[in-house]
Amino acid sequence: MVQETIKKVVGYARISSDSQIGNTSIAEQVRKIEAYCISQGWELAKMFIDEGESGSTKERGGYRDMMQYIEQTENEISGIVVLKADRIHRRLKNLLELIEDELEPKGIAFISVSENFDTSTPQGMLFLQMIGSFAEFERKIINERTKSGRIATARENKYAGGGVPYGYQVVNGTILLDEQQAQTVKSIFQLYVEGNNPYKIACKLNRAGITTKNGKQWTVVQVQNILNNETYTGFNTYNGQKERNGIRQKDVFPRIISRQLWNKARQVS
Repeated sequence: MVQETIKKVVGYARISSDSQIGNTSIAEQVRKIEAYCISQGWELAKMFIDEGESGSTKERGGYRDMMQYIEQTENEISGIVVLKADRIHRRLKNLLELIEDELEPKGIAFISVSENFDTSTPQGMLFLQMIGSFAEFERKIINERTKSGRIATARENKYAGGGVPYGYQVVNGTILLDEQQAQTVKSIFQLYVEGNNPYKIACKLNRAGITTKNGKQWTVVQVQNILNNETYTGFNTYNGQKERNGIRQKDVFPRIISRQLWNKARQVS
C-alpha cells in the first residue's frame, strides 16, 4: 500500500522527440512541479529530465536514473511528481504497470499536477484509470484520422507519402516526371532487355557521366532496384504493398515505361 503521508518526492519532466507542438517545455514543467511541491509542503529531492525522448519506451536516461534513485531506500522517496501522466508513460498499460508493480509495493505515490490526482488515495487511482483510458482513446482516434487521410489521398490519386523513386519529383503534393532521370530509367530497361546485365548497365551509366539521385556513381544494386520497381509502369506501391485498405493506387506516378517493356524485363533470366 502507498503510505498516507507524502514528505519527500522526486520530479520528472519530458519532452518528446517529435515536434514541440503540444509539448510543454522542460522549464515550464519543472516550474509547475516545484510550485506544486511547495504548496503541498513536500521536499523535492531531485528532478529527472528527458529531452527529445519518446514516452513509449523505458529506455530513457532520466527515467532510468529516477527508477534507480527511488530504489535506494536511504533516499526515503514517497512520491513521483509529474506535470501530466503522459510525461512518464504514454500508454495506460505501461503507466499502470509502473504504479502497481514498482511504486505501490515500495509505498511510493504517483502524483500528476495538472490532472490533480495522486495514487496515495483510492480516488486518485480511479481517476488515473479514467484519464488514461480517455487519452488512449484520443490517440487511437488521431491514428484513425491519419490513416483515413492517407486513404483519401490515395483515392484522389495524390502523393500519400514515402520515398520518391529515381525519375520523379514532387511539386505541390503531385508527382511529376524528372525528364532527364526518366530517360535514364527507360535506357536502363532497354539495355537490360537487350542482354546487358546490371553490372554492364552500371558501367555504361558511369562512363556516360550519368549519376544517381544523390549525385553518386551507379552500383549493381541500384540498377537492380530500378529494374524491380513496378512504379515506373504508372503503378504506386504504398508502403511496399500493392494494395492498402482495398485501394490499388494506380496512376499516382506518371508512366515512364510501358507494361510490355516491364514484362519483357521480368522474362530476362
